[in-house]
Amino acid sequence: MAIDINIKLSEDRQNTTLTFTGGEDAPSKIDLTQAELEDLIRVLGILHWSMAEGKAIPEIKGAKIKPAYQTNWAIQKDKDSAGTLLAFQHPGYGAVGFVLSEQQIKEYTKALQKSMRVKRSPIKG
Repeated sequence: MAIDINIKLSEDRQNTTLTFTGGEDAPSKIDLTQAELEDLIRVLGILHWSMAEGKAIPEIKGAKIKPAYQTNWAIQKDKDSAGTLLAFQHPGYGAVGFVLSEQQIKEYTKALQKSMRVKRSPIKG
C-alpha cells in the first residue's frame, strides 16, 4: 500500500499543510506551524538516525550537498566527550553539529588553512 504525501505552504508562509492520500482511508490533512514543522523534521531525523544505526556511513565525496550560506555557528567543548563541538543553524534542519576529536581538529585546521591560501603571481612592473 503506497501513501502519497502532498505538502503545501500557505500564501502567508506561516503554515504548511500535509495531505496524505492513497491509503484505504479517506485523505487526511495535518496543518503545521513553523515550530511544529521544525519538531516534525527533528523527530524524523532522529528516526532516520536510529534506522541507520550500525550501518556504514555513506561516502561524502561526490554527494549532493545543499550548503547553508547564511547561518549562525558556534565552536565549544562537547560536554559528553573530550572533543570539540562545531554547530550551526541550518535553515532546513535547525541547530545541527558534529564533534571533532583532537586529531580531526588538527586535520581540519590544516585543510582550512590550505583552502585559504591564495596563490599570487609575482607583480611585474
